[in-house]
Amino acid sequence: MALGGCGNFFADGVILGGPTVLASRENFSFQTETDQNNNTVYTYSYQIVLYALPGSGAGTVILLDASENQLEAPFLIPESCPPSNPDPCGPYTREVVKKSFAPLTPVQAVKYRTISANGQSKVVPLNAPIELY
Repeated sequence: MALGGCGNFFADGVILGGPTVLASRENFSFQTETDQNNNTVYTYSYQIVLYALPGSGAGTVILLDASENQLEAPFLIPESCPPSNPDPCGPYTREVVKKSFAPLTPVQAVKYRTISANGQSKVVPLNAPIELY
């Protein structure tokens, strides 16, 4: 799992908490098949899994590459994770299946944009990159 830095936002003296998450890619599988037209089809399947850290707020998380390009659809973290929780909240899981007629080049998620429920945003680095397709 990759850990994103924990933190709160400060705007006009008000603390506005957005989600701070652990992120990972799990259950990766890759296979090739030949379709009825004798074309090779490459299939990549995996899950993207997020856990909200205790004390982090509700909002949206968007995985980004090194140039801050969005890599997947945003994740919604629907509620705050109580600071008293001994463990992270979640998981928030997305199944990904991608098919292609040519092998896909992996991309690295190295940071994420966290957007609080009131629209404040910040880019947070991941401790370790996550390879996505």
